[in-house]
Amino acid sequence: MSLKRKHASAKDDKSTVERVHKLEANVLNSHQNLNDIVEIYTIAQSMNAEAAFTAVNSLGRIYSAMWTKGLLKRTKGPQQDAAAAKVSEWLRDNYRQYTDLLRSMLGHREAPIQVTSLRLYLQMMDKEGQALGRAANNYVFPNDSYLEIIETVLNSDATSEHLVRTLVDSYLNSYDDLRLYFYRNVAKLASPDYDPFKNRGNKGARKNTVSDTFVRHAFAVMNQIRTVFSADSDASLWIAMPKTCGNEPDVVRAAAHTRAFSEAWLALMRLPLTADIYKQILLTMHKRIVPYMADAKSLMDFLSSSYEIGGSVSLLALNGLFTLMTEHNLNYPNFYEKLYALLDRNVFHVKYRARFFRLLETFLGSSHLPAYLVAAFAKRLARLALFAPPAGAVTAIPLIYNLLKAHPSCMVLIHRMSEDDAESTDPFVEDEPDLAKCNALQSSLWELESLQHHYYPNIATLAKLFSEPFHKPQFMLEDFLDHTYATFFESDTGRKSKKPPALATQPPTSLIRAGDALSDFMAV
Repeated sequence: MSLKRKHASAKDDKSTVERVHKLEANVLNSHQNLNDIVEIYTIAQSMNAEAAFTAVNSLGRIYSAMWTKGLLKRTKGPQQDAAAAKVSEWLRDNYRQYTDLLRSMLGHREAPIQVTSLRLYLQMMDKEGQALGRAANNYVFPNDSYLEIIETVLNSDATSEHLVRTLVDSYLNSYDDLRLYFYRNVAKLASPDYDPFKNRGNKGARKNTVSDTFVRHAFAVMNQIRTVFSADSDASLWIAMPKTCGNEPDVVRAAAHTRAFSEAWLALMRLPLTADIYKQILLTMHKRIVPYMADAKSLMDFLSSSYEIGGSVSLLALNGLFTLMTEHNLNYPNFYEKLYALLDRNVFHVKYRARFFRLLETFLGSSHLPAYLVAAFAKRLARLALFAPPAGAVTAIPLIYNLLKAHPSCMVLIHRMSEDDAESTDPFVEDEPDLAKCNALQSSLWELESLQHHYYPNIATLAKLFSEPFHKPQFMLEDFLDHTYATFFESDTGRKSKKPPALATQPPTSLIRAGDALSDFMAV
């Protein structure tokens, strides 16, 4: 494009923007100029980005003023008001076109345009809610409009991280009413009975199909919400409470917030989840979900089925399940048998190894556990330590030490005299899933004596503690959970040697020395 054309284009853009401002002023100054709204809307749909952006914001100010003046609410009056009702109906139709435009902008490929659309849409919703509240002399939340916003954001493939972050940080974490109705809308959108076409002119109920995009975005938003409504503090509301209000609205009732939170999370958990989202939910279950549920026991089915899946999913389900057992009196049958089944050689190689052993020590810390159960876990740990990598063995050995210190009735495992062929006559049945029948308490921890000859000196030194009197306090298991080959290498290479290593006593003076077998061969 030539310089002359660029100059002409910039001049046209400026004139269009000025035209929009003039039209806006005309509409706000006199109702006789309402038809100018159509021209502003046309400019808002144009390809001229600057002019379109100006027109969209201009329409926002116009419709905000109309909501404040009550021009957009439905009027029911005598026949002489028919003309005003017709104008109001025309304005609502144009307002609907404007909100449809904002919805389409939520799916724009540019994140700043998405955020601008969200802010304008919520501002319109604020004015709408206040107008409806004044008319009803009560608190009214315009959830039909809000549902459209949430449905578009969660179902759009174009939804950006910037939009999600703005929705959470600027609105859901700041305003209790927006957060309450967000949870309610998520539960509604996730329901198989929800008809997404009900209010869009399509007749006939249709089965709701929840997309993977919805699941991903819903979890992304819910996982970032940190604010929880407290009845002890004043509610922070996006839609202001009228000065005179009849019944107490749900937005200021803690029970309503708790119920909405619970229904949203339960609805999300019923949907097909990707492996990554499934694991992230389990990771945060005990801290961010269980404490705020209306009835924590409603999570029992989800956690129980997760625990029975096996592998890393079962490891992650442990924390939430144990929280339900200890704090909410959940009776989970065969919990320790299934925990015992998780303890195999693969557990030393999973990503959540440290988390698992931290929980395992907690689970086995009760003094009310029978001796045969603790002995079974100690024996299984000792056996696995024989084949574990150094990072695994260095975790298992302190845990066994702590178990024996906490349960003196299991000390027989290291005091029992072994026969010469101890390994072949060990009564322990390694493959027996029943802890009472695996004969661990009749066995011994001969594996620890074998570990005293481990190729890695640190592990050998650690295992030798079992040959000494048990005067040391329990280990802080946390000190051993994060070891890897890299940490071992860094520790060993950084250690200062007390004396130089043994090398050849005499420096060689020739390649072949006299008296070597090779020297006789060369002589021949």
